[in-house]
Amino acid sequence: MAVLVQELLPVKYAFVLHTKNPFSGDPDEVYGEIVPGRGETLVGNFPGRALSFRAKKGQAPVVIAFLSKSAWLRTRECLIFRSDSNGEDLEGFAGAGLFESICAKSDLPCVVRFHRLQLVIDKAYRQNLLQKLADVGRSVEQAFGGTPQDIEGCIDPQDRIFIVQSRPQV
Repeated sequence: MAVLVQELLPVKYAFVLHTKNPFSGDPDEVYGEIVPGRGETLVGNFPGRALSFRAKKGQAPVVIAFLSKSAWLRTRECLIFRSDSNGEDLEGFAGAGLFESICAKSDLPCVVRFHRLQLVIDKAYRQNLLQKLADVGRSVEQAFGGTPQDIEGCIDPQDRIFIVQSRPQV
């Protein structure tokens, strides 16, 4: 067993991108989901939906569903410890091989106030951010030789995009 130690950034949003739309199979269409707060808000067992979108090459992103997750895990700057698990490393399985993540400091649970969330109320900001995410997804795919990617990342309070991990999409 190994332990990965990473700095946990204060984040505004967390996202997942698939550079080949997993629902339509379209290799020219990025599919993404985004939530406020840490990635655990997105992948954890919290009720509601992430804001989901698709972005075809050469076209503006299209919102598929608006955000309805009321949980918002706000991070505090600290280290995160992630243990691996051979149980997830199965042929054809999209798991990252990580078993558990433990933050040195606990998250600050918050309630999402949708009427104040820029991602929800500011269409120009939302479209610009979704386009940047789609472009980043395509750049990551290109960096990996054109292989469709399953990408996890975050956006900090200055709207800088960070890629946390990328792996081949299955």
